[in-house]
Amino acid sequence: MGDLHCLNVGCADASVIITATATFLVDCHNIGEYTSLLPASKRLRGVFVTHQHSDHYSGLGFLKDNGYTIDHLVYSPYDRRRGDASVTIEEWNEFASFRDHFAQKGTNLHAPYRQAEWGKPWWDTDGVQFEIIGPHSSVADSETRQLHDACLVVKAILGTRNCLFAGDASDANLEYIADNTKNYCNDILHASHHGSIEGAHLDFIKKCNAKYTLISTATGKYENVPHPTALRRYKENTAHDVRRTDVDGSWKWSF
Repeated sequence: MGDLHCLNVGCADASVIITATATFLVDCHNIGEYTSLLPASKRLRGVFVTHQHSDHYSGLGFLKDNGYTIDHLVYSPYDRRRGDASVTIEEWNEFASFRDHFAQKGTNLHAPYRQAEWGKPWWDTDGVQFEIIGPHSSVADSETRQLHDACLVVKAILGTRNCLFAGDASDANLEYIADNTKNYCNDILHASHHGSIEGAHLDFIKKCNAKYTLISTATGKYENVPHPTALRRYKENTAHDVRRTDVDGSWKWSF
């Protein structure tokens, strides 16, 4: 038994998975606003950072400054090139400084691509199973790659529930998943890129067969985010409910 909290952190991402024995984060922007959900022991079993943009990793600074430990830090395998406009050098270096800090404190580091086999999860621990659905190396390492092409797409299997965290995965990232994966959602979709049209790949959304779609977003921060076409795609292909943090606030599911 446990709880999944998808948090209202603006046009950014942070989710908390709490089981009887462990706490996990999937992205962590402004996590300091939700300390009541963090363990009193200040030990986090795992933190997934879907990619190296500050609106996804910034909470690592709070965790560092407040004495939290992380057993496993899992992050995008992206290889940034000189002059790469898809992620600033300041963001890249800041994330690296947080990563290195935790590594020096004993954190295990992982930068996985899409798992090659599906007979067992990528990680099975403390009542949760995690599968790395994306990115495939052919997309993440392409000559025309951008950071969102290498965004982690993580499926958390939570007892009888599951949640697919799409981070800010690009259309190319999601298209590969749609074309090469079966049954990759079928419950909660944590939608890509805050409701942007980039990341609202129609075939991917259709094949999710989502019961619920959660969009972590903020109205008016960026033009056309959330995008009306993206919202329509989610609404037309979600069985029960599309929820937006800027309208509905944080959401909690128990498992």
